[in-house]
Amino acid sequence: MSEQDKPQLINIDNLTYNIADLSDTCKEMLGDTQTANQGIQLLASLLNNAKAGSDAKFKEACKLLPDPVEPAEELTGELADKAH
Repeated sequence: MSEQDKPQLINIDNLTYNIADLSDTCKEMLGDTQTANQGIQLLASLLNNAKAGSDAKFKEACKLLPDPVEPAEELTGELADKAH
């Protein structure tokens, strides 16, 4: 039996199927699912890279911050009442 004569097989959920036995609708749906999953993987990769870039930019921005100011003393009594 030559390579061309061997049936093409597909494995789905640990079960093997002969591709020739699948309907055209089933093949199309499986192809669409595969394309969607590839798209999801691409988007996940892009999001991870964007997040890494955002984190790096934030760290660089933090290096440029001036010295922090001392927190003001908390007001008490009448002054506190007027401030709120």
